Amino acid sequence: MRLGSAHRGLLIAVLIGFYSWLFKRPQASFTEMFLIGAGVQLAVIAMRKFVPPSELPRALDMLETLADGVTVLLFAIGIYGGIVRMPADL
Repeated sequence: MRLGSAHRGLLIAVLIGFYSWLFKRPQASFTEMFLIGAGVQLAVIAMRKFVPPSELPRALDMLETLADGVTVLLFAIGIYGGIVRMPADL
């Protein structure tokens, strides 16, 4: 189960990175939130090495839930910032 969660976090980070690369909008101020969200997912994967094995399941459940919530929030803020900055003639 833990290996699957690491793959899930990596997949989320890659998809966010791909999305931000595909829809480059340098004038949108909140698009940096995509990269921060991907970084949060990668940080959770890296934190697995520092958690004691006896606490790993409980700690990772909590960290992954928080990281997923933060990632969704940052992604939504990034999308909203991109929409707000879109030219009116589209």
